[in-house]
Amino acid sequence: MNTKELSQTRQNIFCRTPYLTLFVYALLMTVISYVSINTNSQIYDYPFHMARIVGLAQSIANGDLLPNLNFLFTHGSGYAVPMFYGNGVLYIPALVYLVTRVGTVAFASYAFIIMWATATTSYFCLYKMTQNKAKSMLFGMTMAIAFPYFGFGMSAIPPLITPLIYCIYKVIFQDKLNPIPLGIIIALMVQTHIISTLVLAISSLILVLLSANKLTSKKIVSFVFSIVIAVGLSIGFVIQFIEQRLSQTFFVSWGLRDFPFKSKTILDAGNLFEEIMNFDFPLALIFLIIGGGVVYKSLPKIGRQLLVTSVILLVATSNILPWYTVFRYTFLTVFQYSGRLSYFIPAFIIMALFLAEKKRLYKVIAIVQIGFYLVANPFSFLPHVANFKEKYNLTATNHTVMKRQNETADKAFQNPLLTTYWASGSEYFNLSINHKSVQNGTVNQFIYDANQVTVENVRQGYNLLMFDVQLNQEGKSVELTLPRIWYKGYVAEYSAGARGTQPKIAYVPLTSEELQQYKKKYKPNVTQKALNDGRATIAVTHSGTVSVFYKRTSAQIVGFTLQSATWLLLFYLYLHRTLTKYMHKDTI
Repeated sequence: MNTKELSQTRQNIFCRTPYLTLFVYALLMTVISYVSINTNSQIYDYPFHMARIVGLAQSIANGDLLPNLNFLFTHGSGYAVPMFYGNGVLYIPALVYLVTRVGTVAFASYAFIIMWATATTSYFCLYKMTQNKAKSMLFGMTMAIAFPYFGFGMSAIPPLITPLIYCIYKVIFQDKLNPIPLGIIIALMVQTHIISTLVLAISSLILVLLSANKLTSKKIVSFVFSIVIAVGLSIGFVIQFIEQRLSQTFFVSWGLRDFPFKSKTILDAGNLFEEIMNFDFPLALIFLIIGGGVVYKSLPKIGRQLLVTSVILLVATSNILPWYTVFRYTFLTVFQYSGRLSYFIPAFIIMALFLAEKKRLYKVIAIVQIGFYLVANPFSFLPHVANFKEKYNLTATNHTVMKRQNETADKAFQNPLLTTYWASGSEYFNLSINHKSVQNGTVNQFIYDANQVTVENVRQGYNLLMFDVQLNQEGKSVELTLPRIWYKGYVAEYSAGARGTQPKIAYVPLTSEELQQYKKKYKPNVTQKALNDGRATIAVTHSGTVSVFYKRTSAQIVGFTLQSATWLLLFYLYLHRTLTKYMHKDTI
């Protein structure tokens, strides 16, 4: 057997079991990238997402499989991350943490899931489009490592990018209306990362508009129906999100908020040259030049449109558009910086080049992209190197960073009252939050008049605060501010003779001066402010024992029941269709 035949045989073996090959590939990449996975995004939100994983593990360990709060944040006072930030992709990493009790291993498993899922979905979709297994395999491998910063929230979305493009491609170019698959993709995006969903919605709109001449009323209806299906498949999450947003004014509602960044920096886009120079994925820009200047004519129409979409998104991040003068006063402030809009264009560019009718191009792209990843990540982020020493003055070596993360995770898991995590941008606190209260732990302290009431025997556990109250004058209402951030769903149970109200936020009207300050700073149009950082407050009239905990609301129960029913209905329809096809073939 000559060298060419041997190479062909090996290729056939890999292509014969593509999903197993991609699984092993993702596992291998995870192992060799273990250090970089846990350190290359420490300057982003790596600790925040670590806390999400370990916090979910704590919830599971306490029998709470669908938690509303994460108690690893804010010194055990409860932070509503799960109600605004879907936990779906975190369950396996959380279980890994429960088994290993090693935070960095759990986070690596999170990265593995993303890489494996990205490789698998990318392979499947490109194979459907090209019927070329070898090319599709390399595409899956390339896409798996295209977004290596797993401590950045948007990096959880890549498994859904290629399926999204493929679903649009089927409708626009193949006249195959497939509202259900597209609806599933949208629903999964919404429950994974809302900002990424908005970015991809804008990207998809551009892609569709570039094919406006191919649109028909049936295709438009199909797209609309997909959105309806997506709402049904995520109705529980959506209702929960809306219910909480209506219950109080959150800090995130202030578009030009001054924490953790200064307001003046929000959506302060640079010129096009500056945006290109600061782009996170420089190799993608080289690929874009190749696609636009060398192989553009050999691309199918969808490939060309992906490149054009990429160019539009890249240009749109610059001050060519009125980001600072107009967009920063709109809902687009949720981006915080315009560069989010172009974050996913490496996926569009790579997919476009793999669709090119060039025999060797896709191999070159795969080798260069994977090689660049290896050099820039696992081969650069070595255990005893401090990669961010020069630029950010972070002197700790990668080994030390991981060791500290594991220690913090272990201590916080066991007792979040003593060891806590930073709540990133503090978006889901009340608008009136004092960030110093979060940082120094005073959010987990009682506030009351010691001349009127005594609080004793305080017991704090997972989703439980118990204490005894002794009033100096029975029957007289006395307010207590609790060591819990209030969210709709908190309830208080009174026993041993105690009586009182249900938890709520105490408000006072804004003064005329405060109203002027709010207007000057473009804060939400409100007339009152929360006291004590928006913590839960109760009024007690009789002595006894008080138990405070979070209980799922009626709207949440109805919403997630409907969501589960919708998923079960789709599963039934899929099963029924599959069995019908099988029986039909069997009779033939």
